[in-house]
Amino acid sequence: MVARASPLIAALVAAFAFAAATHDSARGFVTNGYPYASQCPGAGKRDVVDRWKMNACNCTSYVAWALRANGYRIGWFIPGSMDAWNWPHVARLSRIPVGSAPRPGSVAVWPRLARPFGHVAFVTAVHGDGTFDVAEYNLPGRPPYSFDRRTDVSPRGATFVYVPRRA
Repeated sequence: MVARASPLIAALVAAFAFAAATHDSARGFVTNGYPYASQCPGAGKRDVVDRWKMNACNCTSYVAWALRANGYRIGWFIPGSMDAWNWPHVARLSRIPVGSAPRPGSVAVWPRLARPFGHVAFVTAVHGDGTFDVAEYNLPGRPPYSFDRRTDVSPRGATFVYVPRRA
């Protein structure tokens, strides 16, 4: 008799294989595999709307994807209200905590960067001195609509959204 894997086990194995293939092992988070990457920078310039109702190749779209890819809730997004500067407000409306200290897996928000839109990034690590590392798209001052990783970022001027994991 040959045993067959249940559909649940097969799905879990497939999900693990996908995560392992795209996992950023240095930081413990999935940061590669953004589904719109092959369209960047063109998609950002054309204002292609992604599955989260945000503009592809922009910081907000990438962070929405990073949250989803790493098991965090995304059901709190309000279509049309997700400019980066507004993420803390939208989070508070959904009773998602917001604070001034970075945490791995949180969203860093710089409301005054790239005015009038602001900027968000996915926090991948926090250091003992209070600095942190991020993965992000479309950082002002870098090639437009491009992926970037920064290390040892100062928390000055940032607010952090502590998005809970999916149940």
